[in-house]
Amino acid sequence: AQYWFGTDGNGKSLFDSVWFGARNSILIAVIATFLNVVIGLLVGAVWGISKTFDMIMMEIYNIISNIPGLLVIIVLTYSLGAGFWNMIFAMTVTGWIGIAYTIRIQIMRYRDLEYNLASRTLGTPTPKIVVKNIMPQLVSVIVTMASQLLPGFISFEAFLSYFGLGLPVTTPSLGRLISDYAHNVTVNAYLFWIPLTTLILVSLSLFIVGQNLADASDPRTHR
Repeated sequence: AQYWFGTDGNGKSLFDSVWFGARNSILIAVIATFLNVVIGLLVGAVWGISKTFDMIMMEIYNIISNIPGLLVIIVLTYSLGAGFWNMIFAMTVTGWIGIAYTIRIQIMRYRDLEYNLASRTLGTPTPKIVVKNIMPQLVSVIVTMASQLLPGFISFEAFLSYFGLGLPVTTPSLGRLISDYAHNVTVNAYLFWIPLTTLILVSLSLFIVGQNLADASDPRTHR
């Protein structure tokens, strides 16, 4: 009863390790998702209404989108060293570009509708049209993107920590636990499979909750 998941060869409680490891993994994913969504929204809003900014950003997007995001994260974490905020920085450097591009497309889709043209004719400033008329229509899109980023960043953290590029050795995470107990796949297999199962359940749960929130925030799904 004291050690729900048992202990390892050093007597360390696996339940405590999984608990603190999951907390760190989720915290990294939440902060990285928040930063990417905020930056993506701000850049995408300007990108969708400014033709000059659109030409510049399209060139930047074409360059960044052709570089694998995971490769960028690996190079940055290797260069900066293992660390909590270093990993978040690496995940944020290029992660926002896809969100900004999606927001740009959505704004271009809505900006020329009749009620927005009428608002513009009446002298409503374009930023106000974006904030008041367009952004409320994109809540479900934003939540959907966030629900996809959360499990993705958790997987990135686990992948990097597994290869020793993520968090420091002294900081527990699900990826670090999976790496530490990888040699226990056959002997004392629970040490390996419990952190791995927790990683899968956490990622799947966050994705399902995010998708349900996206559906609930989309007025088109209400009857």
